Amino acid sequence: MNRLTSLSLATALVLVTIGCSNRSEDTAPLESSVAPTTEEATDSTSDSTVAPEPTAVMFGDLESPCGPAIEGITPSITADENGGSADAIQVATPSDKGNAFVPGLNGELYDAALAFEGWCNAQGGIAGMPLKVIDADAKLFEVPVQIENVCSNAFAMVGGGWAMDDQQFPRFHDCKMIDIAGFVVTAAKSQADNTYSPLPNPSNKKDQGWFKWAVAAYPEAMQHYATVYSDILTAQVVEQQYREGAAIIGGVTVVDKVPYSSVGETSWLPIAQRLKNSGVRAISLVGVPEVLPQLTKALDELGYSVDLIMVDAGFYADVLINNGGSSVEGVVVRTGYALFEEADRVPAVRDYLDMMSTYRPDGKVSGLGMQSASAFLLFATAAKNCVVNNNREISRACILDEVSKIREWTGGGLHAMASPGNNEPSPCYQMITIKDAKFVRLYPPLNPTDADKALISTATITEDGWACDESTLVELVGDYGDAGIGKIAK
Repeated sequence: MNRLTSLSLATALVLVTIGCSNRSEDTAPLESSVAPTTEEATDSTSDSTVAPEPTAVMFGDLESPCGPAIEGITPSITADENGGSADAIQVATPSDKGNAFVPGLNGELYDAALAFEGWCNAQGGIAGMPLKVIDADAKLFEVPVQIENVCSNAFAMVGGGWAMDDQQFPRFHDCKMIDIAGFVVTAAKSQADNTYSPLPNPSNKKDQGWFKWAVAAYPEAMQHYATVYSDILTAQVVEQQYREGAAIIGGVTVVDKVPYSSVGETSWLPIAQRLKNSGVRAISLVGVPEVLPQLTKALDELGYSVDLIMVDAGFYADVLINNGGSSVEGVVVRTGYALFEEADRVPAVRDYLDMMSTYRPDGKVSGLGMQSASAFLLFATAAKNCVVNNNREISRACILDEVSKIREWTGGGLHAMASPGNNEPSPCYQMITIKDAKFVRLYPPLNPTDADKALISTATITEDGWACDESTLVELVGDYGDAGIGKIAK
């Protein structure tokens, strides 16, 4: 396999390193929990002449930031910040969906953007101003081309992400662009000026609650812990972050660090044998969900069983179950997003699914798509606040100011509580596992017992099913890339 094939694998890895789910299901559309804009009469015989009060449109538990013009207020947007147009809010959604190596990569970002555009405009836009989504597909290698497209035509970047997102600098700042990102990858972008994310993932601060859970649930196994990771730079950085985070939490002894070839192993038996020889009892694999079944099947072939295989959110993917079969039973995944399997109890997930089925029925449904939807909700909330609080004008400076004030955000319930305003990761998480070929909640349970609550004394189990622990939100000091590239030159 050639260098480009290797790069394709590296790029696919982005979905693992950004810490978001890539689960996609052929889920039947669910009935929307979005309320109608007006109440229907409940009694046709009523002689009341009082008009019913409008009912707010909701997205999960968030009142929709979209709607018609606010009475007495005519919104405006500066044309020279908006591609020369004053008629609609023009936002660009980055992706790499058109590349030839991993076709459709991150395409669910654009799918969610178009769905949100339809959903929002059906309500009247943002304070009466329509939303227009611009496709900013960099196809992996065309970030410099697409940042020119963005700078020329868009008011803001919203709900997207590029695999090579450090290549947008310095042009991003030269044209005074802003970004409410669907995801970030590099240190430069994750700590960049004029960039916010609904679920921040800075390279120098991470939540390590999953390691604290693993130590509490599998104390002996975590004394025999190993990392297995792709030999590409991105994976090496993530693997180093895992080990630094585990060392800070404590209770983890790393007995082996095993790289594998990003262009594919001829056989995984030697790696499985090495893990067996090292006495490994707990494993984290850094890579993509297509890879893990190759390892689990090799372990099965050797007849060697480990106590815990723990991976990050990108492994919440049907391909893991489809390819792994019984060998992946019991694999544990950490996620910060609400589960599709729990859509019946999480209105925001139902609303996302309904929005997609209504306005982008052929689009991909995934956790990453929910992340894009959350970014659009965050942007629209800030834009509406600008109309109300900024003398009717929507400006880039106002958007940044309004988002910086938002210190509690869940996207209406799409994900755990986070603080986009100060780029603070969420200290909350769920651990899910594969049981009988399905993803199911593992920790915390929805109805925790005293024993569940005592498992991690520093964690608070919330009513909506998150384990939140501020003590596991830790600063990382390792060298994970040059964050200075994303800063505005002084």
